Amino acid sequence: MALNAAQPGFATTVAALRLRSWKLGASQPMDVIDQFTDADFTRIVDDRADVHVSSRDGRFYLGYFPDGRPGGADGDWVTGEGWVIAVTGTAGVPGYRMAFGTDTPAEIVAAVVARVMATSRPL
Repeated sequence: MALNAAQPGFATTVAALRLRSWKLGASQPMDVIDQFTDADFTRIVDDRADVHVSSRDGRFYLGYFPDGRPGGADGDWVTGEGWVIAVTGTAGVPGYRMAFGTDTPAEIVAAVVARVMATSRPL
């Protein structure tokens, strides 16, 4: 980082900070949902317009909650949780759950879903 020691205080340049532009905003949820085929997954859109996707064997779940997920610890809404991905474990290995906020870019969630899907295989 460029520093001018002759001047009192701290000084730098934008170039030295290496500022970046980052993807922000929820974007298009279909980037995530379109990854699931009708042959292998069931999709349900409920009366709140939340989308639920599950694998035919029931071990994979994806929930999309544009206004926040219902059913928090106090029975109210989990307002910041917009995406939930869960994989059920087995008798010997525990499963896992991931959650993303309502403002998480769909491209980020889509990349995570693609990676999770890449780890699955038919038995």
